[in-house]
Amino acid sequence: MQLLDNDLAFLHASAPVLEDYLLSDVLYFPVTGEHGRQLSGDTTRLTLGNLLLSLRRLQAVQLPADQTAEFEALFGQINRARAQWRSRWSVKVQQEIPNRMMLWKNYLGELGEEAKAKAGDFPYNVRLRAILELLFDESNDLLVKEKDLLRSLDLQLKGKASPGEFIWDQTLAGGFPAGQFWYLYLHF
Repeated sequence: MQLLDNDLAFLHASAPVLEDYLLSDVLYFPVTGEHGRQLSGDTTRLTLGNLLLSLRRLQAVQLPADQTAEFEALFGQINRARAQWRSRWSVKVQQEIPNRMMLWKNYLGELGEEAKAKAGDFPYNVRLRAILELLFDESNDLLVKEKDLLRSLDLQLKGKASPGEFIWDQTLAGGFPAGQFWYLYLHF
């Protein structure tokens, strides 16, 4: 699957520069694939949200043996950087949450009253909500204001959509259970 190949290429590009990223002031850190390979989609810039989403997608599927070993090595490298630079990891999470929240809020505002007509890009844009979920899981802080805003945005979304089938590739569904990732099981 092209998305998972891209996720693996993104991890290859991100893992070696993760420490530099964590120590930098840059939130969206540009990365390039091996041998100058162009990355695509939501993986052209290293953020912890993009990294966590790629990790989650790759953990959701059964990778071939060679890719499993590759993934496990990259996962270990990322976890070592996370452990070594825990406070910087936390700072990046705190920086990214309000940024992703603003993007998600703006998208829902654009979705507006014409949700059915504009729902075609929902499967791509809902990644913002999934990233927020993963970032909040990483945060040790209360973030009451941000969580209240997210609850409000979730109510807006629930008012525009109905429960349905998993909207991403079905091979990923096991890694995104409906209880926690309910917004990935909506239709308009």
